[in-house]
Amino acid sequence: MARYYFHIREGGVLERDNEGADFACHEDAQQEAMSSAREMVAEAVLRDEIIDGRAFEITEEDGTIIATVPFVSVIRF
Repeated sequence: MARYYFHIREGGVLERDNEGADFACHEDAQQEAMSSAREMVAEAVLRDEIIDGRAFEITEEDGTIIATVPFVSVIRF
């Protein structure tokens, strides 16, 4: 198991995840980010918020970015 962090970037602002979560692999962490992004997008839509520009930056413990998940990427058109 490795610890991954799900920071949220919105424009030039980065909201750091200081807790993180343990996953068996990068792919599992990315799937969790996509699931969480879907939930956050649904809540944002209900509040009539703009979601364009928000993204998860998934990092390893050493700060290496392993993936970026833009919130708009989880919306089906």
